[in-house]
Amino acid sequence: MNIDESDFITELKNGMSQQIDGYLYSGQLSQPVLLAFQCAAAKSATLDDIIEKEVRDYGLRDGVTTRADHFDLLRPPSCLGQGAAADDDASFIPSRHIKVDGAMIQTIESPGQSHFDTSSVIIFDNILDDSLRRRLLNVVKGYPEDATDDIFWDDVKDGPNPDRWARGGLMDVVDSKSDEEEDGPCWGLTDDAVMDICFNDHPSINEFEAKLGQLFEDFIVTTLPEAVLGDCVSPITANAPCHGDSFDFHIDADPMQVPPSPWADVFGRYPNRSKEKPRFVSVLLYLNDDWAEEWGAPTKFLDPPTQECYEIIPQPGRCVIMDQDISHTVVAPRKEAGRRPRYSMVWKLILHPKKAGQDMTDLSCGREKLWPEPELLGSAIQQDL
Repeated sequence: MNIDESDFITELKNGMSQQIDGYLYSGQLSQPVLLAFQCAAAKSATLDDIIEKEVRDYGLRDGVTTRADHFDLLRPPSCLGQGAAADDDASFIPSRHIKVDGAMIQTIESPGQSHFDTSSVIIFDNILDDSLRRRLLNVVKGYPEDATDDIFWDDVKDGPNPDRWARGGLMDVVDSKSDEEEDGPCWGLTDDAVMDICFNDHPSINEFEAKLGQLFEDFIVTTLPEAVLGDCVSPITANAPCHGDSFDFHIDADPMQVPPSPWADVFGRYPNRSKEKPRFVSVLLYLNDDWAEEWGAPTKFLDPPTQECYEIIPQPGRCVIMDQDISHTVVAPRKEAGRRPRYSMVWKLILHPKKAGQDMTDLSCGREKLWPEPELLGSAIQQDL
């Protein structure tokens, strides 16, 4: 449409967008509809131009490595598909790979067809050295990165520092409890603390994000843009569960269930891990200096069809990468832990394909011969039948 901008046209665009959103919510539309307006004097744009402008305007594909400044500390990235060299960095080789929640899903590139799909949980035990773990823990606590002692607050004796943490402040999924609910079930970062870790410059965060860019070198690695789920879900968060807290199973996100948004306009709704479509994953880091097994507080993953569960012990420095559509929950520490929090930090990531027709089910990035064989839990076993 060749138009001159005006208040009337603005109202018209908003009205049309709301109507289309209604069709998407009701299921009458399964693919995105992108409206583009330009004034008569503007140069005619192609569909690809319009989509790329939408991607740029809303930061839908802004890679984390563009913000990192620690590449001199890391090995240079290998070429696409050549990451399986014998001398490849051992920190990028997982300890375990678990597949859960097997089901037949629609094949978006072949309408009317379906295929068997599973979600993944991948455990890395060497991706963080102790120095980086400690610096990230200091960021979560609000300390200077080079702090060596808990000189500001004794959280072993007194629990999470209320200057940094709030009851009911954990907001990492859509429709989670508001931080205004002081009697919420668990500790979460205050609004100021979330803004600090997401938007202030922290060398340790930059360094870890650079590692993620190299771990997933076959993809463009982005943190969750606000244009996907809104400002209620931050791209980076942290939690500090303590004895007596209460948690429920939940998923972080699912590209099949995103609300009407610029993201849905461009990418549509689709099953996670669909070919050539961005894949939603979360990265969980356990940050405590030490954590005794008798203190408990594992992260528990659920296989809904069979109700079987898999538990991961919060070993200091351990990194867990999971698909965001996996049902999981924190388990509160046992009374033996006293008042000490079990600190963790979470990145909500989206992995974008780098090439046409890219297989989004393989996260090994050319290292598949070095990775352990997947362990199949519950309904995932059906893939071998």
